[in-house]
Amino acid sequence: MDATTINTLSLLLTAAAAIFTYYKFFREGSHKQRIEFSIDVKDLGVFEHDRVIEVIISAVNRGHVEQKFDDIRLPVRGIRTGQNLSEFKGYEPRLAFPEKITSVSVIPDKYQYFFVRPGVVQNFPVVVRIPSSWRLVQARATFKYFTLNELHSAEGTFSVGRAEPARPKANDSNGFE
Repeated sequence: MDATTINTLSLLLTAAAAIFTYYKFFREGSHKQRIEFSIDVKDLGVFEHDRVIEVIISAVNRGHVEQKFDDIRLPVRGIRTGQNLSEFKGYEPRLAFPEKITSVSVIPDKYQYFFVRPGVVQNFPVVVRIPSSWRLVQARATFKYFTLNELHSAEGTFSVGRAEPARPKANDSNGFE
């Protein structure tokens, strides 16, 4: 092979590698962090005059890069039974949750970070005590990507407390109408 052929092949190989790199890392974003973040609440009941709830924060790593969390914040707000419902001023008709119960860090101080490997679903459960008089709870979990300064959040509103069970109507038809 002569020098021109080698240079041409070298140029073609470099161009192919550049195109592959562009599609693999920039178009497909395989190096980007992809977290599916959600929140759920379980009502565990009333103990010693307070309601205990478990807030479950789930992080699903849909990317190809290990995700590190150095801080996950969890503020919890609520509305008491019998409290008037009001709208969040400036964001009508959005409902306001005036009572703040807690704003905690999910990751304990003794740990520097938690991590979630690619393809893994990781739950971060947090058990908190709230007044037994609350009927609605709004929980919001937020984190910033470890290497970026972008905020990611998940929020949900949940009914707590047991509703009175529906009582069957008294009639003479053995429950059939």
